[in-house]
Amino acid sequence: MKSPVPIYDCHGHLGSHPDFPRVKDSAKEMVEVMDSLNIEVLAITSTRACYNDGPAGNAEVAEALKQYPLRFRGYVTVNPNPDGEALRELERWDHFHHPPLIKMHPDLHKYPVHGPKYRPVWDYANQTRAMVLVHTWDSDANCGPLLLSPIAREFPQVRIIVGHSGVTWRGYEQSMELAKAAPNTFLDITGSQSHRTIIERLVACVGASRVLFGSDLPFLEAAMPLGRILAARISDAEKEQILRNNFLGLLEEA
Repeated sequence: MKSPVPIYDCHGHLGSHPDFPRVKDSAKEMVEVMDSLNIEVLAITSTRACYNDGPAGNAEVAEALKQYPLRFRGYVTVNPNPDGEALRELERWDHFHHPPLIKMHPDLHKYPVHGPKYRPVWDYANQTRAMVLVHTWDSDANCGPLLLSPIAREFPQVRIIVGHSGVTWRGYEQSMELAKAAPNTFLDITGSQSHRTIIERLVACVGASRVLFGSDLPFLEAAMPLGRILAARISDAEKEQILRNNFLGLLEEA
């Protein structure tokens, strides 16, 4: 299966971890998979940075961007726990992209997305009109989708990507409730669970322009979310918005 339009994928990773089996996780292998599906651009975050080592992980992303500047866009992954590290990393890697791409993983970093240690990052993101991809999970105390509602209101210049849209059916419902109340939020379809008719429900509820294609490469098969979009009962124009135009527009590269 190959996409009829070149895809701009908002959610990928780089590198492996013992929690995952050996996968095609090098930059070269990732590009080979991308070529097979017509993924033109993949925005990546470091797996190592999501788990325990932000500086080393972000450096890996920097190397991939140098190797394949046309194929990857880089998120700076921020860990709120080491004092001052988040802002240091944002400043160190501010050349990754303009406007900045920032990744938060409140689950793995064991810190709530609305906690005070994240506040300097939200301030920075608001000042720079950054996109912030936040890992979310249904009703989770650190990263439930509805925790983002007051943040979206307080920081209206931030474009918040709701990573995985809460994953479960209830998580999707929470993400749609968030998106209806906060126009600066966008729903990412990446996830290990596939819900029948959910794409149609997203489009009907918040509009195709608020839905983003994400694959979670290399840990999930990108063909799965691609098939979900291509088989959805929505118009071809709406499919093209989700597969390409929405994230491309947020990147402000067109």
